[in-house]
Amino acid sequence: MTRLRASFLLACIGAMVAAGGVDNRAAALEPRIRSVYVTALTASGAPVTDLTAADFAVKEGGKARDVIRAGPAVAPMHIAILIDDDGTGLFRYGIAKFLDRLLGRAEFALSTVTGQTMKLVDYTASAQALREAIDGLRPRPGTPDGGQLLEGISEAARELDRRKAARPVIVALTVGGEEHSTLPAHHVLDQLRQSGASLHVVAVKGGGLRTPVAATKPSALLESNLNLSEVLGDGPKQSGGHRDEIVAAAGIATDLEQLAESLKRQYLIEYALPDGVKPSDKISVSVKRSGITLWAPTRIPDK
Repeated sequence: MTRLRASFLLACIGAMVAAGGVDNRAAALEPRIRSVYVTALTASGAPVTDLTAADFAVKEGGKARDVIRAGPAVAPMHIAILIDDDGTGLFRYGIAKFLDRLLGRAEFALSTVTGQTMKLVDYTASAQALREAIDGLRPRPGTPDGGQLLEGISEAARELDRRKAARPVIVALTVGGEEHSTLPAHHVLDQLRQSGASLHVVAVKGGGLRTPVAATKPSALLESNLNLSEVLGDGPKQSGGHRDEIVAAAGIATDLEQLAESLKRQYLIEYALPDGVKPSDKISVSVKRSGITLWAPTRIPDK
């Protein structure tokens, strides 16, 4: 009788192991689900809010992928705001409007770009803490010799990557001027890609807000400026962000409010990567409906 019980027990264990093996094999054959955030806008810049999975097409690594789901993005954002204003306080009112539109949907970190990046407040959703940080953006001593915006973008991307932020965003606000960081553009763009953050740039053009100074090493300064120009130009395109150049300072608040609304109305698209296929860092997202502009990344983390 004891032998019979032992045999029966072993048979049951064997059946459970076999069943588990089947389940594991079935799980291994399931496609991997990848996701990407995009923004859809009309020709006038208004968010489009009624798209479904059938309206999107996704290619990863040049191959078409099945779109499983598409709907409003609801995950809280982590938004790093970098302010390169030469001490003018120019962006203060616009940032207040931007934060007001997104309070309750994100945590924010605010940093000023001078000789180095100086953080005014770390990631927080506290309205009081953010108000105090905005108070620090009143007119103050300028930085006529430029700053290190490139370094600021790099630091923000690295920190968002360390935090494993689900929905990371970097907003860079600048009045232009000389760049003094020695970081190469490709290095910063790769950090941006690995973080998964979208980079949005608001640049105020003209007006003599910052007067360039003579450089002791013109060749090094030229290289730094070219690196910054490449990141501010290619970064938004590659990351699914946007770049705006504003001629009149009066348009800053309106532009930042529109950016806030665009972020509020983002879509989360989920698509299937077939079993055994290695993830690629190259992606193409398009929308089948005409008359729609899409802010979508072309490079994503390959993990």
